[in-house]
Amino acid sequence: MKKRTKSTRAILFLLCLLTGVGVWHSALGQVDGDVSLDFPEEDKIMQIARETVKAYETGNWELLKKNSTDDAKFFNLGSYDSLSVGQTVQYWKKGREIATPVLSEDGVWLAVTVPEGPREGNWILHWGTNTLSYPTGETISFPYHVALKFHENKVRQYHFYYDNNRIIRALGYEVQPPFEEEERDFLEGYEDKQ
Repeated sequence: MKKRTKSTRAILFLLCLLTGVGVWHSALGQVDGDVSLDFPEEDKIMQIARETVKAYETGNWELLKKNSTDDAKFFNLGSYDSLSVGQTVQYWKKGREIATPVLSEDGVWLAVTVPEGPREGNWILHWGTNTLSYPTGETISFPYHVALKFHENKVRQYHFYYDNNRIIRALGYEVQPPFEEEERDFLEGYEDKQ
C-alpha cells in the first residue's frame, strides 16, 4: 500500500471532518420542517415581546412577570446557564445598582414559527444595541440578540446572546487564561497502519 505523507493525512482528516460537519449541521439545527414568517396572533405576540424587552430597560418587573409563564426560563445572562423569572428580576435589580441600560430604538424584530421538533413554537427574534450608563458617567455599548419563545401568548423561554467579554474589557479588566496552554499537533502520534 502506498504510504501517505503527514500533510496528505492531515488533508484527508480535514475532509472527513468537514464532511461530518455538513452531515451533522442539519441534525444540530434542531428545526424540522419549514420555518414560517406568518402565524396566528403574530401582531399580539410581537407587541408582548416589545413590551417585555422594554420592561427590562425600564425596570418594570411586574410587566415582565405578567408577560412570562410561571415556568419561564432566562438563558445566558451573565455567567448563568438559566434563571427563573424571580432570579432574573433579582439579577437585574442588582445590576441597576451599578448601571442603567438604554436600548437602541432602531432594533430589528422578526416573528417566526417552527412547526415541529425541539424548537417547535412561535418565536420573536430581536437584535439591538444596549448602552449601559455608570454613575461615573462612563458608558458601554454592545450589540445583543434575544430569542423569545412563546406559549399561549406568554414568554416561556428567553435566550440572550451578547459578548460579555466586551463589557468586561470596556470596564478596564483584562481577561487572561488561568495558565499557558501548550501548542499541540492534533495528529501527533497518529500512524497510518492498515
